[in-house]
Amino acid sequence: MNFFGHAALAASHFSERELAEARHLPTLCLGAMLPDFIGMLRLGRPTLHDSVLATGVAFHHGTDEVFHDLPGFQRLSRQAFSWLLERGMPRGPARAVAHMGIEMLLDEVMASDATACDAYLRALRVPLDQRLEFTSPLDTQRLQGLLDALLTRTSSYVEPPAELVAERIRRSLAGRPRLATDDAGQALLGSWVTATRPHVTAEAPEVLAMLRARLANFGRAK
Repeated sequence: MNFFGHAALAASHFSERELAEARHLPTLCLGAMLPDFIGMLRLGRPTLHDSVLATGVAFHHGTDEVFHDLPGFQRLSRQAFSWLLERGMPRGPARAVAHMGIEMLLDEVMASDATACDAYLRALRVPLDQRLEFTSPLDTQRLQGLLDALLTRTSSYVEPPAELVAERIRRSLAGRPRLATDDAGQALLGSWVTATRPHVTAEAPEVLAMLRARLANFGRAK
């Protein structure tokens, strides 16, 4: 699950719970995205000083544990991997795209929900001061810079051009030599996005319903 999807799921999961009063929900959604942001920036793990933020982080990890085992996600990933291999993409990049790319296309489906988009944007505006602490103050500045940059892309999750999605995938893999792709690979990714979008759209209701059902008891007193 990509960071936008984590925010959308957190918003729907916590919206009916006492913890998720209006003043808490943005922080929960930020926490749900935080592990992805830390990975993207390659930051060290911060100390969390906010229990609500920590709950969001825990929800992120619980979501990933369930999501990656869903039959629908695994089926879409296998199909993507086969499609890319058959057209000449090396196994490493093909496997990465079959995971990351499917998550990005699921984000597009979830972005059709205005409530999810609003929760995501409010989460990006949550002040970081006193909520978490990195070993280096520079890491806090880098994280804040990413949040600010994402706020400028407010409409980019509602079915952007296939070429733009392909470029994003390529950029995400660029820092890993074994997974990086070239211009020809990016062109292939654009074709893959166009071919795969309808399948992800068709599978998404089942995937998301099963995911929400399996997460239903998260955070409830035992």
